[in-house]
Amino acid sequence: MTSRHSVRAVAISPNRPGEVHLTTLDHPEPGPGEVEITVIRVGVCGTDRELIRGEIGHPPAGSSELILGHEVAGRVSKVGARVAGFKVGDLVTVMVRRPDDCPACVAGQPDMCLDRNYTERGIAGAHGFMAEKIVEHQQWVIAVPDYLESVATLIEPLTVVEKAVRQAELIQRRLNYWNLRTALVVGAGPIGLLGTLLLRSKGVDVHTVARTRSPNPASELVASCGATYVSTNEQSIAELAAMLPNIDLILECSGASSVVFESMGVLGNNGVLVLLSLTGGHSTMEVPAAEINRSLVAGNKVVVGSVNAGREDFTNAVDSLERFEELWPGLAASMITHRFSPNDDLFAATGDLPGGIKSVIEFEGPGRS
Repeated sequence: MTSRHSVRAVAISPNRPGEVHLTTLDHPEPGPGEVEITVIRVGVCGTDRELIRGEIGHPPAGSSELILGHEVAGRVSKVGARVAGFKVGDLVTVMVRRPDDCPACVAGQPDMCLDRNYTERGIAGAHGFMAEKIVEHQQWVIAVPDYLESVATLIEPLTVVEKAVRQAELIQRRLNYWNLRTALVVGAGPIGLLGTLLLRSKGVDVHTVARTRSPNPASELVASCGATYVSTNEQSIAELAAMLPNIDLILECSGASSVVFESMGVLGNNGVLVLLSLTGGHSTMEVPAAEINRSLVAGNKVVVGSVNAGREDFTNAVDSLERFEELWPGLAASMITHRFSPNDDLFAATGDLPGGIKSVIEFEGPGRS
């Protein structure tokens, strides 16, 4: 590939924590099997904020900058030789993780990498998607129906809970039956809300737990899909669990390590607790270890960690977003509460915004709100 021109991109310099800036990046022509994608918008998430704070991540070899962004929606604007299945104008998103040579990666499951030496676009060892244009090999590109353009940036975060539920269903093949009726979703950020929508779309009775008292944007979305929102400032997880039937599934996505042990304590018999939070820091706490152990063993309970995501989860996420639109038109799109341009204050745009759910950086879109 030869360099054609420069494009604007949003980057961090890992040696300067707390700073995010606009930069330019040499943009190559697509080579054989590659497509050029004109970026419409890129989501901002908690991982981006950790990167900006310098807590995780590293740039590609030989670069002093890391381009952010792993939740992308764009349209194919050029195709290289030997590209099949994509044409100019197609709406797409892009998978994030690139495999190394471990057995899991070779088997097509980089999300299950054994040695964790993979690269991740916008996170570890590879530039992300927060740029005007990107070039990507077709094997990592996922087609998206046109009418999902407004919510296509939600596909990547949705893969987190797609994989979590898929893993729980695989685990429960140990049973001759698994009647998934009651679930807790712990945390009402974007991942928790997408988990709520996913489980409700499957007909599950969902209780979504968060600290903030209702009403708030998250509690309104939870209610709109028929789930129940519970503030832990009004009712503890243990108090809620005492009022519910057997809790078959818990998706833990609060970001608080203490909640992991609370969730273990309320998981129902034959239930599955899927841990999705990569909690930081070095906090410690006392736990009723013997009681938790007895409960897990006697109740045939499973606790499993899950990190996103494989191709299957991306394609499932597209299907689920289509189902969300059929069930609750416009509800998923209401998660995007803040829109910014690359010319805005990028530190503010990538920060925690009071009263918001999801922020995006618009490169080509309907305008900011």
